[in-house]
Amino acid sequence: MSAIQSGKRPMACKKMMEKGEWEMLPQPVLDSLSPKEDGSGLVRILVPGTLKEATTQEALQRGSVNCIVVVDEFVNGADLVDIVKHYKNVSSLRTVYLRNCNLGVCGGKHMARAEPEVETLYLEGNLIKDGGVKTIATALASNDNLNVLGLCNEGFGCHGAQALATALQANTRLTLLDIRGNDITPEGCKELAYALLRNPGTRLQYLFMDQQYGGIVKGEWQGLLRAFKFRHSLEEQTL
Repeated sequence: MSAIQSGKRPMACKKMMEKGEWEMLPQPVLDSLSPKEDGSGLVRILVPGTLKEATTQEALQRGSVNCIVVVDEFVNGADLVDIVKHYKNVSSLRTVYLRNCNLGVCGGKHMARAEPEVETLYLEGNLIKDGGVKTIATALASNDNLNVLGLCNEGFGCHGAQALATALQANTRLTLLDIRGNDITPEGCKELAYALLRNPGTRLQYLFMDQQYGGIVKGEWQGLLRAFKFRHSLEEQTL
C-alpha cells in the first residue's frame, strides 16, 4: 500500500517552470520534449497518489500535461499507470520519467501497461529486475507507439537482456534503448546484437549500454558485433 493510500501524506505536484529543475532529466527525456516547451507541460509529482487525487491537483489540471516526472518517491505502479492513461486521453502526455521510485518487480510489470500510452518511457533505479523487464519486453514486441525506452540501473541481468532481445526481433517502432547500469553479461549483449540482425524492419538508432559492451549510434549495429568480435557476414549466419 502506498503512503498516500494509508493517509500519511496528501498528493502534491508542481509545474517544472524553472530551467534548473530540468537538470535532473536525462538527455533522452529532454530530447522528447517540444522545442517550445517552457515547463508548463512538465509536471513533477512530489508526493504520488491515486488517479482520484491526481484530478484534484492544479498542476495536473491547469494547461497541458506533456511529461510526468517522479524522483525519489515510492510509486504504486498500478496507480501511476491509471494516471498515465488518464492524461494521455484528456491531455497530451507523451513522456514519463521515474527515478528511484522503488517500483520493484511488481511495479515494473505494471509499467508495461504504460508502454502503449506514451512515446518515451524512461525508468532509472527502480529495481524492477529481470521479472519486471521481461514483462516490459513482452509488451515491447508488439508496441507500435513507444519510441524511447530507458531501463537504467534497474538491477536486471542476462535474462532481462535476452527478453529485450526477443522483443527487438519483432519491434519496428523503437528508436532508442538505454540499458546502462545493468549486468547484462556478454551473452546478453550478443543476443541483443543478433536480434537486430534478425529484424530487417528495426528502426533502432541508439542502443546505450555500459562501456564494456559497446553500443549503437545512428543505427550502426555492426559496430556492436565488432566489439565482441562477431565478424561473421550475414550470409554466414544461420539464424
